[in-house]
Amino acid sequence: MRSRMRFLARFHVRLVMLAALAFVAVLSWAFVRDATSPAEARSATATKQASLSPGALGAQVRIEALGTQRNGITGRPHVENTSALSVGETATRFLRGGDDVSPTVCNTNFVDTSMGVEHVFLWRVEAKVVSVLADRTTMEVHWARSHAGSQPELERDEVRTITLGPADSHVLDYVENQAGPSSSCASLLVRISAQPIPQQTQRSVAVDVWTVDEQAGGETRSIHQRIEGPSGESLAYHLPPLEFVPGGVGGAVRQPITMDLRGTFQVTVADDRFLNVGLSAARRLSYGKGEIRGEGHVQFRTTVGETAAILLPEPGGAFAPTPPGSSAVDLQRLFSGRRTWLYVKVESVR
Repeated sequence: MRSRMRFLARFHVRLVMLAALAFVAVLSWAFVRDATSPAEARSATATKQASLSPGALGAQVRIEALGTQRNGITGRPHVENTSALSVGETATRFLRGGDDVSPTVCNTNFVDTSMGVEHVFLWRVEAKVVSVLADRTTMEVHWARSHAGSQPELERDEVRTITLGPADSHVLDYVENQAGPSSSCASLLVRISAQPIPQQTQRSVAVDVWTVDEQAGGETRSIHQRIEGPSGESLAYHLPPLEFVPGGVGGAVRQPITMDLRGTFQVTVADDRFLNVGLSAARRLSYGKGEIRGEGHVQFRTTVGETAAILLPEPGGAFAPTPPGSSAVDLQRLFSGRRTWLYVKVESVR
């Protein structure tokens, strides 16, 4: 704890960006603190111009399908297909949802062809990379959805031109499960994303990540992790959980609520030597058999040695009584006066 406080005390503040990390439509804020430079601000115009510089050969295009459980989370099942495409190249993929044996739309997987495939729903997604800049990918996406029980079978057929940042995604389609309320599957969402493949030789980056809990009385605690890997690639982090003990009623013993953070980040080196960082985060709070989840993403530009401090939104909702006979846990009351931060620092680029 003392080492973390000494670490933060060394920073002179330089405002680099103000961004939003959304957990279920709740906004948080991100600031960057600089370990070496005096206070100054970079203009929005300069940042925009720098992001337009060329610096990529192509893009990693990812097509995903995410199920939603009727009484649970989104993301089960989760299937994906990733293709490395150069500018002008096209990839065609087929995604099946449901078959004669298991008609639930959450029975989903990618198939090699559309010919003779048993299905309830079948998607054909054709993605062409039109252009790639340092932190933007433009694609032309032609997608179609077929339904075996429809006349005619082809229900949707669209062409879209979309531009995405490294941490962005675009929803192509959403369908509700037609197997009825007896199925645990509620719906399926199909989305696409793209991450630029850097033109420069891949470099190694080291990134420090912290979860920091600031209590109302000024006390803090933190969990730290360092991740190393190649620039331009999606690198995963998973911070061990923090525990929060809800107050008991009538002498009842409460088990702690655990909160853990995981996600991915991608660091690319721009032509102006600044770093483009795309960060995603998923937060899970667990209590007994219950879970509350949220996720979001943010993009920012930084330099080696600067630290992004991302304020996570205050959790909402409530957990059912555990043990039986105790009161429900009101998360807004439990976290009132506390702040939870996610710190991210690019320590080195080699």
